[in-house]
Parts: sequence; C-alpha cells; structure tokens
Amino acid sequence: MERKEFRELTSVEDARELVDSIRVQPEITVLPIEEAAGHIIAEDMLSGLDVPAFNRSVKDGYAVRAKDTYQASEPEPIELKVTGAIPAGCEDSFFVGDGEAIEISTGAPIPDGADAVVMVESTKQTSDSLLIYQPVHINENIMRAGTDIMKGERILRKNTRIGSREIGVLASIGMDKVPVKELVVGIISTGSELIRPGEKLGISKIYDANSYAIGAAIEECGGTPRIYGIVRDDEKLMEEALDIAIAECDIVLTSGSTSAGAGDIMYMIIEEKGETLTHGIAIKPGKPVVIGMVGNVPTIGLPGNPTSALSIFNEFVAPIIYNSLGVKPSFRTKVTAVMGTGIRSGGREELFPVGVVRGKVYPADKTSGAITTLSDADGIIEIRAHTEYIEPGAVVEVTMFGNVRSPDLMLVGGQCPGVDLLEEMTGLTFRTLNMGSSAGFTAISSGTADIACVNMVDSDGNYNSSVLKRMNLDNVVLVKGYRREQGLIFSPDNHIYGLEDVINLQLINRNRGSGTRALLDREIGLLAEGKGLSKTEMIKSLKGYNSGSKTHRSVCDAVKSGKVDVGFGIRAAAEEAGLEFIPLAEDEFDFVIRKDLLQIDEIQNFLAVLRSEEFSKRLPAGISTYEMTGSIISSF
Repeated sequence: MERKEFRELTSVEDARELVDSIRVQPEITVLPIEEAAGHIIAEDMLSGLDVPAFNRSVKDGYAVRAKDTYQASEPEPIELKVTGAIPAGCEDSFFVGDGEAIEISTGAPIPDGADAVVMVESTKQTSDSLLIYQPVHINENIMRAGTDIMKGERILRKNTRIGSREIGVLASIGMDKVPVKELVVGIISTGSELIRPGEKLGISKIYDANSYAIGAAIEECGGTPRIYGIVRDDEKLMEEALDIAIAECDIVLTSGSTSAGAGDIMYMIIEEKGETLTHGIAIKPGKPVVIGMVGNVPTIGLPGNPTSALSIFNEFVAPIIYNSLGVKPSFRTKVTAVMGTGIRSGGREELFPVGVVRGKVYPADKTSGAITTLSDADGIIEIRAHTEYIEPGAVVEVTMFGNVRSPDLMLVGGQCPGVDLLEEMTGLTFRTLNMGSSAGFTAISSGTADIACVNMVDSDGNYNSSVLKRMNLDNVVLVKGYRREQGLIFSPDNHIYGLEDVINLQLINRNRGSGTRALLDREIGLLAEGKGLSKTEMIKSLKGYNSGSKTHRSVCDAVKSGKVDVGFGIRAAAEEAGLEFIPLAEDEFDFVIRKDLLQIDEIQNFLAVLRSEEFSKRLPAGISTYEMTGSIISSF
C-alpha cells in the first residue's frame, strides 16, 4: 500500500463544520433500571402513579384532628386519648375520632379522621393519655398523595442523561425498565509497541491507555464503548479488526497508525474501504487525525499519544456523539458560583441541594420526603454548622452531580406545552418548575426565577397585570405570550354540554395557586350569578372542587382512567389524550421577566422565538399567538 505524506491540512472551522454535519441514528433499547445509569432516556418519562400514593406523615408524632389542638399551650396542654400506633409500611386501617390520637412514624399512612400530625417534641405521653403543648393546623406535617409527583406528570425529559438522581426518580414511580438510546462506539488501539495494563512491561513496550481513557470518555458522552483490544502494525490484522468493528458499531475509533510514518497505515485502510473526509487538522495535536466514512459508519483515526487522543476526542469526536444522542456536553465536577438568593441554614452542617443557572446558585430543596428535589438540583453546597445564613452575592463552591449540565433559564409558574415548544426551538435548556402562577409571581419577586409563566385572571377578566400592580413589582416587565382555549375535558361516553352539567359529576380541579384554577373559579362565579346563587353555594355543589392536579396532562389522565368524570384544562392536552373538549374561555399565558435580564442572550433568544412565525405555526391546537404576542409592558 502506497504511503502518503500530508499536504493540505483542514482548518479548524471546516473540521468543526464537518463534524457537525455527521449524525448517527442510535438504537432504542430497554434496560433494567440497575443497568441504566449513564445512558440517555429515549422518550419523555411520565409517572404512572401519584407519589406519594397515599397521605403520609413527614414527622414522628401523633395523628390528630387539628381542631382538637387549637387550645393547646405550654401552660395549659390539652389531653387526648391514644388509641393505637402506626409504623411505616403498616397496611392496617385506623380511625381517629374526636379527642383521640394515634402514634405515627415518619412515612406512615395518615389514618382516616386525622388531618394533622403533632410532632413528638410537642407532646408528652403517659399510659394511654397524650398531653399536647402546641397547636397544629390542618395538613401540618402531612404530605398529601400526589404532592411530589402527580400521575401523568412528565418527570424526566427525552434525551436526559440518567444519573443517580434520575434512577431515584424512576424507582420512586415503580419503573424497573427504562427505554434508552444506545450508540455503540468501537475502539481499536493499534501499535506493535502496545500491551494491556497488568501485563509485564518489556523493553520498548508501553501500556495501552487509549482503549480505557477513550472508553471512559465515550461513557461520559452517553455512548456505549466496545473495546476491541490491541492490533499490531499489520495491514491484514488491521483490516480484519476494522471490518468486525464496522459491522458491530455505530461509530469506530482507532488510535495510532494515522500519521505519515512507515508503520502508520490505518488512514490508508480507511481510504481503501470507504471515503476519507479529511486527513489532518490545522490544530496541535490534530495533524494525524483522519475522519472518514466506511459504509454509513463514521470511522475516525486518533493520534496514538493518549493526551493528544483525548484532546482530539473532546474537540471533534464528542460533538458527533452528543449530536447523535441529542444531548449537550456536561459541565466540570466543581464550579464556583454566586448565590442568586439567600439560604438560611438550620444551624448544623448540611449538604444543601442547589440549582445553578448562568453562574448563580438557587436552593432546590423541597422537603425531606420529595424525590424530585434531586431532579431539580444540579449539585450541592456544603454549609458549615456555624453558618446561619448565606447572603445573596456570596461566592460558593458547588459540587455538581455527575454529568449535569446546568440550565440556561429558570422558569417557574404555570404548565403549558407552549413552554416546551419554546425550549425546543430556542435550543436552550430550561429548568421548569410547574407550581402554578402564584408560585411564579413569588419566585420572580424573590429573584429566584428568571421568567415567571403566568395566566392569573382577576375579577374583571384582566390577566396578570393586576397581580404585578398589587405586588408593587417595578423591577420586572410583562411580556405578552399567547392565548389558550380552556374548557371542560371529559370522556366521549359522558354527555356534557356546559359547566352547568358538571354539578352532579366528579370533577378534578387544578392545584391551588394555578391560573387555570382561578379561571374556573371565575367561570363558576359567572354561572352562579346567572342562576341567582352565591359562588360559595355553587362551589359546595361541585364534587371534587378541592382536588388539585399539578398539570393539564394529569387532569386528562384522571379523566381517561375513569377516576373522575370531568376536568378543566386546555384543548391541546385534551386532544393529545383523545378526550372530548368543550371551550368555556380563552386565557392569556404571559411571561414576567426581570428587567436586569432583558438584554442577555438567553432572554433575547427566548423573545425572538416567541415572536417568530414558525413558533406560531407549530403551536398545538387551541393555542395561538395574537397581535400582542411578544409585546413588553413595563408599567402596571
């Protein structure tokens, strides 16, 4: 085989364009959850159940009726009768009557009749009597069913890299198998001088570092390495190894035998079997690099020097893997950042979960019983016992969770598929907390959120501006979003023609603080007024009014499962679920953005997509832009 000398090297810019143009279609495979770590989720993961699945205690103490404790005080404790004990995992039935209490462990189910838990620290038990020294309110120390995760809620997005926190979230909803993308990358180390680690090092021999270093780098990118071992500088052996790897892998990497030395012949084999796209890149140490296609398999020759091989891998191979898997590169393990908001500590040493957005740190802690604390956190900061408060602007070191890439924008508020489309079209990574419009206003006021997603209607039918005026927020702007059809969602076998027909049916409502719930309240008020009734009377006649589902999807899931007769939500969710829909109103889904962020690239990108014609065309049924979309209102 004729030996070639390098002539023209490919520029770095051209090499990057070439790499960006190469895509490989990964296979979809289903793995047991214990083998899924490090892989990329192949589809959106929706919860098939509520988490927790039952009302549970978050403290050790006593399950009581809150009204029985209202007169309790340190000088004059109230006395209740203890009728039993409920350990965690108990499946027996219990009932708490007036004047009674049941001892309960953290994680145990709340017995019927009880609506609060008194912490054991606020009590004293003697025989079968209990003295309570501090009152509790309804729902105190109770985590309600579905508080953490609602059935039908998307808990993990497609293309998310699975780490320990994702495994925890998946296990918490009972999943034992996970659909993942599998991109197999073969590694062939060439050179007669190489031996395996662990073997005796002879004269003129070196250990093969590249097979293992590059294999680890492939795993960090989300790929699956397949190591073919060492191949001596022999043309026939190299051809055989390459043939096997190309038949079994999606991408093949070789290291060594790519420069112009007498023993370096891999680049000529690639040329003979397929097409060489480039040989040599004008960057140190890129001169020996060869990128080619053998059949439909990208085949890339890396330098033999381990440092050079890893440098080139990170610069020109990793992007192919990331692009093919649909993921973005991960950040380094430890980052220095500044606090975006204050964190108050409990006066003890603490590993505190935080999110990191554009170099600013925000608390990600919910409660000790919430598994989604993990999926909302990027890492942890260590708080010492003597630190009572970390001020905004303080510099902290964050230990990142594995291969986590921090989000570009923090969004808090209402849930909407339009937000998902904005994330897709901007190419940004959003951290979206679907907690309702009220939580969005609170988060933007405290500086925790970059954008609040809101659709809060007032009694006059105006959206969002009255809330901003009432909160006296002068450091934000209101960006008008789009309109959404809101209405009744029900199964085809139910005969519903309007809100009046819901009175005798089982309803699932949205969570308190959501704009959709506020809109339903307004529609109920208008119906009551038309019938000469009070709104309170009308609400009392609605079975399920006090329920609270966090997302439109979970409303649809409850209807589809037959647990309820009707829900209230957006047309887009109803049609996606194959359910019937009757429109009652059209809301305005807007965005509140901090003024100091308006000119940053991420927000400008967000606004450009929001105002684009393509975004308008791609919105699902029942959601539409209008003449005010993208307009900025700065005075309320």
